[in-house]
Amino acid sequence: MSEWKEYKLGEIAVVKGGKRLPKGELLVDYETPHPYIRVTDIVNKWIHKKGLMYVTSEIQKTISRYTVNYGDVILSIVGSIGFVARIGYDIDGANLTENCVKIVTNKDVIDDDYLYYYLKSSIGQEEINKRNVGAVQPKLPIYNINDIIITLPSLEIQHSIASILSSLDDKIDLLYRENATLEAMA
Repeated sequence: MSEWKEYKLGEIAVVKGGKRLPKGELLVDYETPHPYIRVTDIVNKWIHKKGLMYVTSEIQKTISRYTVNYGDVILSIVGSIGFVARIGYDIDGANLTENCVKIVTNKDVIDDDYLYYYLKSSIGQEEINKRNVGAVQPKLPIYNINDIIITLPSLEIQHSIASILSSLDDKIDLLYRENATLEAMA
């Protein structure tokens, strides 16, 4: 472990907040060019269009600075704290709720998939949980996210670890889908 280095997340990434809808405005359930990601959309590793809500083009103009890009890591920070996901190709440029942040990493230091698995791990979740504030409505402030401690191996080892974990995730997902198909047939 002597080759591993300890960082604060804010030293190797930029954490950016999402945006609340303007007062009195609502999401729409029909597809527009502007998907809107909510905490409830964070179910699997990759967030895709299926099941998302949308904003109109008029609302998009007022929240257009709060978007995510393909591959970004997102983290829920209000209420249900610590849900983590990545942004899929089909929602590149989607809007992000104020209850989440996107984490834009320094690709020369940290692999996005490695960060995803770290934040999902018990160590990452412990780092997140000890930085929560608020009694009635828990919240994870951005300045506390920047202080999350992460220990990193070389980028090559990060890629290898993330690749193995991703492969296992894919196999688990396939088994769940096969099981659902078999149950439906029965």
